[in-house]
Amino acid sequence: MGQYRRMILVGAAAAALGACGGGGGGGGFVSSTPPPPITPTPTPTPRPAGTFVLFPAPATSQQFAVAGAARLTTDDPTPRLDTADQVQVRYVASSNSYQVELPNSQTWIDLAGKSEAEATAGGVTVVKQFGGFQYSVLIDWITNSSLRGVEALGIVTAAGGVPTTGSATFNALALGTTSESGSGQLVSPFVQGPMTLNFDFAHGSLSGSISPVLDPEWHDYDLGTFNFRDTVYSTGSPTFSGKFDTNLTGVNSFNGLFTGPAAEELIGNFAFPYKSPINGQTYQAGGAFVGKK
Repeated sequence: MGQYRRMILVGAAAAALGACGGGGGGGGFVSSTPPPPITPTPTPTPRPAGTFVLFPAPATSQQFAVAGAARLTTDDPTPRLDTADQVQVRYVASSNSYQVELPNSQTWIDLAGKSEAEATAGGVTVVKQFGGFQYSVLIDWITNSSLRGVEALGIVTAAGGVPTTGSATFNALALGTTSESGSGQLVSPFVQGPMTLNFDFAHGSLSGSISPVLDPEWHDYDLGTFNFRDTVYSTGSPTFSGKFDTNLTGVNSFNGLFTGPAAEELIGNFAFPYKSPINGQTYQAGGAFVGKK
């Protein structure tokens, strides 16, 4: 883990306090009672060092929606996109902690934080990527047996929370792994890049693109831009899907859902084949994305 850049963003806010008074003049006297002073909002108690943080403030115990791509055998380059093949994650309010359940397991394990962005549990290491979201988060994970995945977690938008009028553009960040990792050509076997998702809520349409690079930590091999095609989205729907415009053979799809009370954010998975700029052979990429308006 940690062989590639982590884009963890941290924000802070400050509040200002003001007061005013009154006076009189001319031939009379006017008095007024000044408003009571504004009570500053208490500063939250800082989390202890090493506390693993996925979401800013989950309100209740809950299991998060997941969307990602996993590689469940070391010799199979095919990304597994089904929900059941992803690491499941839940928040436990009573202990203010997170638990994970590995694929093909029925056991929840407590995550022990190594930092705010990294935690371990029962032979799996989880790293938080791309901070700065309120209702979504992207993680990557790897087990002691070298099984790994990249997935997005989210607090899903409830029925009726998706807008049915207007339009919006979501700017997303995608991260995934590649079957080219076994070629010996890459220092950091990941793909990473921006996604743009344009929704017309009123007419139920979706367009967009992804522009990934290969080996983002060291070389940034440009894979070009893949436009969306065969998109599926209808007005008011909490989910969407589509494919990427390529004629190469391989797994080719993306699937997503909105997160937040009013669909402020979104999460999803992706998979596409690409021709390597290193040796010209075709390889398979797969991962997850998070985005917001």
